[in-house]
Amino acid sequence: MNFFDEIKNRVVNNIQTDIIYYGPSTTSFENIFPNWGEIIRYVLKAELEDNIEDINKLWNLHTLNLGLDGATSGDLLDRFQELVLDKKPYLIFLSAGKNDVRFGVNSRTTIENIKELIQQSLNNSIKVVFSTYIPSLKSEENIKMMEHIKNENKIAKSFINNKNFVFVDLFALFPRDAIEKSYTLIEPEGNESLRLKPGDIDYVHYNKYGNAIVAKILLKEVFDINFDADKFLEGLLDNNKKYPDY
Repeated sequence: MNFFDEIKNRVVNNIQTDIIYYGPSTTSFENIFPNWGEIIRYVLKAELEDNIEDINKLWNLHTLNLGLDGATSGDLLDRFQELVLDKKPYLIFLSAGKNDVRFGVNSRTTIENIKELIQQSLNNSIKVVFSTYIPSLKSEENIKMMEHIKNENKIAKSFINNKNFVFVDLFALFPRDAIEKSYTLIEPEGNESLRLKPGDIDYVHYNKYGNAIVAKILLKEVFDINFDADKFLEGLLDNNKKYPDY
């Protein structure tokens, strides 16, 4: 049984099913609509609506974005009990550690924090989707992140045999020919932490297209749902469509 089948069974049987997105700004994406988390919610509800008779059952499924802009793995761990565990979600999408690299956190500390986040989730019967970050537009950023990506793969091996754990290596799965198209956001006032001047392209935070590609990968890897990002984004531009196709 994949996660979608289990979600369907829970929804049909009136079991509250909450999904939480937890990570830094590449999780929150407060400046992008729709972001990857919103797309996943849309598709899950659309798929469920096609598979159940009583659409009121959809009241049993909710998603909540608890991304914390600029958060390190330590910040995420410090707030984990209050923001996530106390809510007792069914599933958490987790990403952590990219800001650790930027702020010079020791890699051993980062590994311990991420393992603790995953273990606490599993101990509380919360399913975990742990993902890496997608490639940056800036090659120097990718080189700087390589050790962290390798560490995330090592972390995943510690939990890979747990049926409630899924690892998605977005860095490896993200299509290289989509990278340039995924980064077009202009930083109007500059960003000191990223060393961006006013008018520079943000090489860390991807645009709506990049979010759609991330959603496509996650929907397939986690729920076995096919998603056409281009078709979906095209549908968003058609004001005659009530619901964009995907």
